[in-house]
Amino acid sequence: MGAADEDDILARNFGQMSPYVCREALLARFEKLVNQLASGWKYHISNTEGIKQAWLQFEDFYSNVCSYTSALVGPPTNVRVQATSNSSAVVQWDFEEGGPDGGVADGFVIKYIHEPVNGQSDSERWRSQVVMDSKARHLEIAQLTVHKPYAFCVLAIKQKRQGQCSDPPITIENLQPVHMVSNLHVHTKTSNQVELAWDYSGPQNIQFYIKQTGSKKYIDQHLEEKEMVAPGYHKEANEHDRRLVWDNLRPYMEYRFQVGVRDLSGGTEFWPREVTVRTDSAGPPFVDKPEFIESRTSETALLKLRCASEEYGPISHYWLIVVPGNFTQEDMVKLTSSKADMLTRATALKRPLSDAGDDIGVVAKKKMRTTEGVTIRSKTKRYSSDTPSLDGVYIAAGLSASEMQQMTRNNRNFVLGDGKTYDGYRNHPLEPNSKYRLMMRAFARQERSDQPFKYARPMHEPPSPKYTDSTLSDIFSTKSSPMTRGARSSNIWLLGPIIAVVVILIIVGMLVFWWLRGKKKGIPHGANRHGSITKVALGGINNGMPTETSKLLLGTDAYGRPVMNPYEMSNGGNMGRDNIDMYPMGNGISNYPPVPVPMMSSSGAGIGSHAYVHPPIPISELPAHIDKLKMNNNALFSQEYESIETGQHFTWEHSSMEMNKAKNRYANVVAYDHSRVILSSIDDIPGSDYINANYIDGYERTKTYIATQGPLPETFADFWRMVWEERSATIVMLTKLEERSRIKCDQYWPSRNSSVYGRIQVTLVDTLTLAHYTIRTFTIEHRDEKECREIKHLQYTAWPDHGVPDHPTPFLMFLKRVRTLNDPEAGPIISHCSAGIGRTGAFIVIDCMLERLRYESTVDIFGCVTSLRSQRSYMVQTDDQYVFIHDAVLDAVQSGSTEVPASKLFGHIQMLHQHQNYDRVSGLELEFRTLGTLRNLNSRCDVGNLPINRPKNRTAMIVPFDTTRVVLQMIPTVEGSDYINASWIDGYTQRNAYIGTQAPLPNTVSDFWRMVWEQESSIIAMLNSSNEFGTGRHQEMFCQYWPSESSSKFGSIVVEPVAEYNMTQYVLREFKMTDTLTGYSRTVRHFEFTEWPDHGVPTSGEVFIDFINQVHRTKQQFGVDGPICVHCTTGTGRTGVFIALSIIIERMQLEQVVDVFTTVKLLRTERMNMVDDSAQYEFCYQAAGDFLKLNAFDSPYLMQ
Repeated sequence: MGAADEDDILARNFGQMSPYVCREALLARFEKLVNQLASGWKYHISNTEGIKQAWLQFEDFYSNVCSYTSALVGPPTNVRVQATSNSSAVVQWDFEEGGPDGGVADGFVIKYIHEPVNGQSDSERWRSQVVMDSKARHLEIAQLTVHKPYAFCVLAIKQKRQGQCSDPPITIENLQPVHMVSNLHVHTKTSNQVELAWDYSGPQNIQFYIKQTGSKKYIDQHLEEKEMVAPGYHKEANEHDRRLVWDNLRPYMEYRFQVGVRDLSGGTEFWPREVTVRTDSAGPPFVDKPEFIESRTSETALLKLRCASEEYGPISHYWLIVVPGNFTQEDMVKLTSSKADMLTRATALKRPLSDAGDDIGVVAKKKMRTTEGVTIRSKTKRYSSDTPSLDGVYIAAGLSASEMQQMTRNNRNFVLGDGKTYDGYRNHPLEPNSKYRLMMRAFARQERSDQPFKYARPMHEPPSPKYTDSTLSDIFSTKSSPMTRGARSSNIWLLGPIIAVVVILIIVGMLVFWWLRGKKKGIPHGANRHGSITKVALGGINNGMPTETSKLLLGTDAYGRPVMNPYEMSNGGNMGRDNIDMYPMGNGISNYPPVPVPMMSSSGAGIGSHAYVHPPIPISELPAHIDKLKMNNNALFSQEYESIETGQHFTWEHSSMEMNKAKNRYANVVAYDHSRVILSSIDDIPGSDYINANYIDGYERTKTYIATQGPLPETFADFWRMVWEERSATIVMLTKLEERSRIKCDQYWPSRNSSVYGRIQVTLVDTLTLAHYTIRTFTIEHRDEKECREIKHLQYTAWPDHGVPDHPTPFLMFLKRVRTLNDPEAGPIISHCSAGIGRTGAFIVIDCMLERLRYESTVDIFGCVTSLRSQRSYMVQTDDQYVFIHDAVLDAVQSGSTEVPASKLFGHIQMLHQHQNYDRVSGLELEFRTLGTLRNLNSRCDVGNLPINRPKNRTAMIVPFDTTRVVLQMIPTVEGSDYINASWIDGYTQRNAYIGTQAPLPNTVSDFWRMVWEQESSIIAMLNSSNEFGTGRHQEMFCQYWPSESSSKFGSIVVEPVAEYNMTQYVLREFKMTDTLTGYSRTVRHFEFTEWPDHGVPTSGEVFIDFINQVHRTKQQFGVDGPICVHCTTGTGRTGVFIALSIIIERMQLEQVVDVFTTVKLLRTERMNMVDDSAQYEFCYQAAGDFLKLNAFDSPYLMQ
């Protein structure tokens, strides 16, 4: 039947036609239209007239014949179609509810058809999808035919009747995504921050838009279910960005992020990709303090305990901590979980045996759920020498979250001092007539995931704590003993024998305790341990993902020592199938849980043959070589790292001997037999010659280093015996004692005076604490040999808890200090971190390469790591460390050695002023030019370049780095209120000693004073004079941000002028700052330096040096701890000179060396363009020389 016949039939039957007949005729007309479109696609010709006629016929037919079947609702408008892949597309539309065409739709129908194929029926060609949601405005259509053209139309539905089709139909010629990001994923996340990453290869002249929404449900402190919805926010990123950090998020909230493309030429926003993520948990927002009700007996107290809100994530358990009444809240600030546990053990040991009973062992052997630290058999002495003021603090009870909730629901109280054991903690009876305070600590539940994200520290801040403390309760007292004086007098005949019996029991108990303790030392640990060694690969079991058995890896071994967390590896925990279990399975049972370590592929060269595959790299080719390896997100770096031989074919029989297993900090970090350090045997005791340490060869020198683990309390004596027997003079420590609430190393040196370890007496002589490392000087004396030696102990404290340092410069300064202080005639340099393989390996490789560069013009990092792994297992533990080694060596090659003894500074300056023959440029100019060529590895400035923040920057060229910017407290609902153009700057002896910032703009004055208040800065150094700008445009650039006569209010901060002193070179102002929200006040001193000329630098450095000294002297005199806030116009040039000279002077005083180049280079890693021209750079040298002249008489060593 032809189309004309169909029209006649429909016309004759108008009014009696069924909806089905009308629908089929409608499809026929629509098919004709699509055929016209398809012919154009097929032959690539324009059939405009045919398409137009076909559409008019379709529209006329629908309006005149089928209109009665339509719902009283208009068609959607502005229909858009965008390909989201080669087989899917998203259809978007607008729909005006309540418009002239008829009210609210019940839903929508999306119809689509691709190029018709002969022989197919209508049902085979047509598809439709229905979305019954009146608010729907888009639908993604999947399972489309690849590379086929499609036409789409959208209909509205009301009361089960379809409205008209959108006019005209929207066609798409090819399903190929263009303006669409790909590979959108969460790169890192913490409890309050998410870093998104994506790829994009489409057209340019675009920007990215990012939208965020969030929601969560949780149980509050009243055990009521709450729901929270975060309002939608959006940000923009420029076309070159592929990452964005979204901070100030809420912990444990489900967030949905959308990243899409916006065409800047037309303003079109294209369909986004979407990713959902939940932020990490954190300690609860607050914890109610325990409430004392009454003391019914002299040894107990009745308490009311309350649950904490789970707004920041589910709570695992609570600790009830008893605090003697003489302690304050400030005393509890640094009570870490490990310290609390140690104090609890100390308290248990001090209790009479009749009180503690068998539970002493329970407390002493408890494995902490929160610290995952090493179980230490006796820490009482160590702790009392470190923090004697916390004696008497102990954990009375551990209560699970469910137990606390049950107590709350049943309105039950808790009896403190009932003598019972709660989760391994003894609830000791209280002392009669004693004063106490209480504190609750609530722990967030540790979430486990098969694919955890790699931890990233937010900016320069530490990770969110996993627990929260309540404030201390009010002081309460227990009752006096019921025995009155009269009663005691009348029963004196009975009291005497009781006291005698108690004394005898105590004496007997002490004798038994010491006898058992001495016997315990002679009994080998783990009688049920295996004796053989078998390496078991985990690959192929559940694709390497954690099973219920392998989850034991997250705990501790049978001795309480932590095994290294497999989810802390640099690849974010995705261990894949290349994981191995190094440690043994004897008789099918292992009491030493293994640590998953990335298994290297067998494609790499073996030891001794690596040079054929990875030849040494000439230093001239090193930058290009590193750039190549870093392409595609370090893909080649990872490939090269994984090809390094693991060295697993070596044996470690001594590490697995029963008597030595307790001496290994980690169950599977062992010492190879052929390179282990062998101690002298003590009285032929088996195993007394063992320590988990290996000799490591240096550059063309054997046994240059000793790589070892962080000493355990059980191995303190062995460690110092190794130092003595190897005649070592330098110890390098590359970890903090505790990181992320986990014990990484036990303190094996005295905090003051002397301690004896075995036969070695160690005396602390001096401690020098610097911003990035600490230098300790010890003397050690052997009790038998009566010889005294000096030991230098250098601890690098700036290595982050996760990953590697952002910049290698501080580490290279530390390494140079190690080399300077080490006696070349002494024994090996002893280096350790926690396991003695990761950071230790990186330290040794970098040192070896720098030593090699003294004699050769090539580096061989691959070969060096391979060599190290043949001497100690898994040296250089992660690919991030491997990349860091390359960056550090490159930094050292490009920067050279610029450190000069203070006594030779004047000769060095004269040499720098000489012109080089080849281009007639002075050495000073060359140094400054070199600074401009150095790479800044972490120079992202995303936050400062956000559109909302751009007006707050004095110039678009000077924006703070994301990693060092000062983050203000976010004002609710005010986007960008956490931003100010200011950067944290380290001093020489203190981290974050300065804030470098621009002169406030009129729109940032309130932010400036808010920053001064929030960061507790009490000193402001202003280096651009208020008279300097003159009149006109330049005066408008300057904003007097302080009040002159009366007080001014900036937000919630009131600034009141107190005094002003006009000195010769500067003006000193004093202000009183008051926070109107809290009522707190403090004094701020404002120094305005008036002697810097409009152009160039001061003619003399003496005046500026005096100004710097006055600023720092004022800070010392008033005992303030906050940073010094320094600013000029942009916060880079003069600000950089001020901070650089502050560091240079302090270093000259402490170390008698000068290194202007490295100082400025380090500043530029924290804020761009610090010391921004060669005249300022030269002035740093000049002022350093002037300081040397001024202080030569007082400090003659500077001129020696």
